[in-house]
Amino acid sequence: MTTRRSASTSLSDTDIQRIAAEVEAGRSPRVWFTAAAVGIDEGRSGKVVAVADPAEPDYLHVLPTGSDDALAFSPDELSLTRPPRRQHTTHKQHHHADTTAPALFDDFDGHNRVGERP
Repeated sequence: MTTRRSASTSLSDTDIQRIAAEVEAGRSPRVWFTAAAVGIDEGRSGKVVAVADPAEPDYLHVLPTGSDDALAFSPDELSLTRPPRRQHTTHKQHHHADTTAPALFDDFDGHNRVGERP
């Protein structure tokens, strides 16, 4: 099932060439992880720190945000498209107080067991 967040596009050959040029120039371009990324939540970001041999399946070395270790990913697992921000909806829950007072002999489940024997 495709979600709105997973609709981001993976890296194209042109994107990879641009990323490689930026890394070669000493910059670390930001990328976002797609739903195809293994072990990283979709929509998280990271910085590309190295581009290895494209003959390898996972040749883009990315330092995920909040991590100290660079991990290898394939172009399908990364995107230059920043995902839309998550909408934080606040669900207001209305708690209605129970206005009925418990009877003197009500059990824990609310049943009146006066006169019942265990």
